Amino acid sequence: MRTYYEISSEATGKVLLKRRKIAKALRLWLSEQGVSYKYIFFAG
Repeated sequence: MRTYYEISSEATGKVLLKRRKIAKALRLWLSEQGVSYKYIFFAG
């Protein structure tokens, strides 16, 4: 079973990632830029 991370924002659109560290880095970058985002994760 693999975990997927989905981040949606107006700046990036919908991004589906497989790696937790990359998802965390993207969320951090979006926060620093002041962009609002929606974040979910799920196992597939």
